[in-house]
Amino acid sequence: MKKLLAIGLVASMLMTCVACGEAPSESSTSTPDASASQEQENGTAENVDAKTGASQKTDPATQMSQEEIRTLVLEYLRGFPLTKNEDGSVKDWAYREMYQIATVHGDMPGLSSVEFAIDPNTMRLYASCEKGTEKVADIAENGNVVLYWYHQIGEDEYVPQVNDYFNSYGVQIKGTAHLMTGEEETFFSGASAYMRTLYGAEKWDNMDEEAQKDIIKRLCGPNEWIEIIPTEYVANTLSWTFNREDSRRPQFYDPESPYFGKDVRQVYYVQD
Repeated sequence: MKKLLAIGLVASMLMTCVACGEAPSESSTSTPDASASQEQENGTAENVDAKTGASQKTDPATQMSQEEIRTLVLEYLRGFPLTKNEDGSVKDWAYREMYQIATVHGDMPGLSSVEFAIDPNTMRLYASCEKGTEKVADIAENGNVVLYWYHQIGEDEYVPQVNDYFNSYGVQIKGTAHLMTGEEETFFSGASAYMRTLYGAEKWDNMDEEAQKDIIKRLCGPNEWIEIIPTEYVANTLSWTFNREDSRRPQFYDPESPYFGKDVRQVYYVQD
């Protein structure tokens, strides 16, 4: 009798496994890529961690438009004035800043500081880094990276209880990095954007293209050129959390502010 029960149980389990292996019906199939793309366009998406199951979801009601967030990110990451107009106003910015970059280092995270320049047209980032460094070795093995840039209040600006770390802000960047070979379509434009911030716009722009390429090529000896293809920029502005009527800091309550009622975490999804 026990043998019959055992055989029946095994048969039942096998039938269940076969059912699980059946092709899904048309009604059960979905197009996650299309829905995710629509969510990104609307400024709402859910990112679920594969190991922990944790997720962060953006709410379209508290998100600004994608173009507004992109403009905000570039305002934060603009770096220093690269060129100026005749009246002294800034014509264009360098978009070069110092970032903390987290790389995958075996079973441990790696963290280092690198200056990257952003191409504001593509939102890709470029840097020239010494060969043999840990971050370069990490990227060669695994291109997944996260960058963070953080603005802190300077000592001379600090006012206790009024102007402290709640007034600071930062930008997180998620994406994939790779070591450039020189064959990429973006190689010269990306490297040139970076070098222009080092030489100065006037000096670099007055060189002919062959001279520029020669300088970039010579750097390929001791250095590696890194390109980061971002998937999203996350602007975090801590003071927005106090943009409420019941704020402990009334000076941050301004219904006329474009950030009023908006989430402290604004996500810009980079589209190829």
